[in-house]
Amino acid sequence: MVGKSVRRTVVIILALSVFSLALAGCGGEKGKNGDTGSSGSSSSSEKLTYTGSSTIGQNIMPEAFKTFSKTTGVKIGAIDNPGSGKGMEALIAGKAKLAGASRPLTPEEESKGAYSQIIGYDAICVFVNEENPVKGLTAAQVKDIFTGKVKNWKEVGGNDAPIAVVTEILGGKRATQLEFQKLVMDNQDYTSNRKEVDMPIDEPKAVVADKNAITAASMSFSTPGARAVSVNNVKPSISNIRSGAYILSRPLVLSTRGQPEGINKQFIDFMVSSEGQAIVGKKFATAE
Repeated sequence: MVGKSVRRTVVIILALSVFSLALAGCGGEKGKNGDTGSSGSSSSSEKLTYTGSSTIGQNIMPEAFKTFSKTTGVKIGAIDNPGSGKGMEALIAGKAKLAGASRPLTPEEESKGAYSQIIGYDAICVFVNEENPVKGLTAAQVKDIFTGKVKNWKEVGGNDAPIAVVTEILGGKRATQLEFQKLVMDNQDYTSNRKEVDMPIDEPKAVVADKNAITAASMSFSTPGARAVSVNNVKPSISNIRSGAYILSRPLVLSTRGQPEGINKQFIDFMVSSEGQAIVGKKFATAE
């Protein structure tokens, strides 16, 4: 009897042990898919994304994202170019984590916790058709042309021909047009007699297509057939942009809501490193 009792006890103990191991196995599987495991997976799958200035988004971000990802292994997501104003609005509303502005942040944006880091400098160039004999304009002449006070090229030393002003769509809150308006137009309205195009890269193209056209666009969108004129006898050269001698200079800024963290901090640090600045320097003045 005793032998049978012992054997029965051993069988029960073995059965309980197997059951316990099975439960532990189930618990382990749950742990892999539970909060802790999923949190780690989310972190490793987080993607670097960008929204904001098309000047930065089209001319810097594609190569910068690719190089940064190759160096760090960080996954990259969308690069959206709705313009500086809309990008900053999305950032402040918590709908974006990294935004770009081709202008200084406004006091309102800073008061709402937006952090900024300058990664380079750009020039807003005044482009005319390469066949236009006008090589330079004063700031006052630029203002008079874009506000519509001056309507014929002969008034500024050019041919007897009507001036065709080209701008982006002004309702888009794009930094180039707003900065240009502030820097040289005393915040006056653009002439109503203007042609609007969808994207900034289209502005110099419109000037190439019309020998009487004029536009204001980033130096990065320079196009064969369109020529940048000097303003107040100062050319938009890299040295003049960095020194501020060219009056239509502006910073290129990356922004986060609050101090940058995680992959956004990594990326901003990369952009001010020698490797990141080499990318900026291909089309702009570096921040160094």
